[in-house]
Amino acid sequence: MQQKKQFWDTLAKHYPHFNTPSMSKDVQEILAWTKEQGIAYAPQSTLLDIGSGTGTFSIPLALLHVKVTAIDPSANMLAVLEEDARNEGVIERIKIHQSDWNTFDVLTPYDIVLASMTPAIHDTFTIDKMIDASSKQGVFVSWGSYRLNPFVDALLQAHRPNELFSQTGSIKAQDVMARLDAKNCSYVSKCFETQWSDTYTFEEAKEYAKEQLERRSIAPDFSIIETLLHQCSSSEQIEIHTKAEKVILVWKH
Repeated sequence: MQQKKQFWDTLAKHYPHFNTPSMSKDVQEILAWTKEQGIAYAPQSTLLDIGSGTGTFSIPLALLHVKVTAIDPSANMLAVLEEDARNEGVIERIKIHQSDWNTFDVLTPYDIVLASMTPAIHDTFTIDKMIDASSKQGVFVSWGSYRLNPFVDALLQAHRPNELFSQTGSIKAQDVMARLDAKNCSYVSKCFETQWSDTYTFEEAKEYAKEQLERRSIAPDFSIIETLLHQCSSSEQIEIHTKAEKVILVWKH
């Protein structure tokens, strides 16, 4: 658990903010579609953002005058959220808690629960807790059938040439659907494609590669990492591209 927390604390330096164009585009698409499905982001409604990260959903929702409770185990992620929320003048509409989902106390149900691209939802217990955290509606966003990152693919293949890895790396929407079926909750879903690029210095890219390996319990070989990075670019700037499918799931009690 501590290693995962360190991974997200390190990632916070480069993680998208709520107004990063590629992230904002995805968030606005998700909010627009979920509104069409009847999710009511009404002023003064209460919403729990599980694994809020840097506030990519929390801040846009607070701008709609939703009362947001944002939880995340990473202090560095939450520091970004707090700074951006203050700059946008919405900090009073967001309650920030540094906590993992397993131990967070849901004292009263929220109008809406939202969990997007978060490892916080990873088993039956955390799925059920998410569904039960709202008395009305919920939104879950996860990776779909693919996530293509040529650099990470090459990195994993070079370290473990005979091993198959999943790039999606999180619980499937189908697992959440199964629990919704068990609880007799109606739901709808939608898939969409997204893509983005991240730019690193050579040393930052080495750290990114190290973290990607360590989160999969693989010891990094820096000679392999440096060779791959030199193949990616002849300059000190390294661009890492990702294309992926995302799944949006909306349910009602």
